[in-house]
Amino acid sequence: MNKTEFIKELTEKTGYDEEKCIVINSIIEDTFFVGVNNKEKMKAKLIEKMGVSEEEADKIYNSAMEIIARGMLNKMIHPFNKKDNKDN
Repeated sequence: MNKTEFIKELTEKTGYDEEKCIVINSIIEDTFFVGVNNKEKMKAKLIEKMGVSEEEADKIYNSAMEIIARGMLNKMIHPFNKKDNKDN
């Protein structure tokens, strides 16, 4: 899944516009999402940069991680699937 696809899916899942989803994507890219305290760091950045509540930041985080996990799972199940190839 590329960045454009991720932002589009995040827009659909969260209901935020593309501009806000680009900010969310930037926060995710800046914070490594695996680790004990990284979820809290990411949520704190969402609260700070987007002005959302902790509950809303948690919903955004969970939605983004669900999209990422599904993309990784699809890649593991179908490692040779080339969605970007125009011949397929």
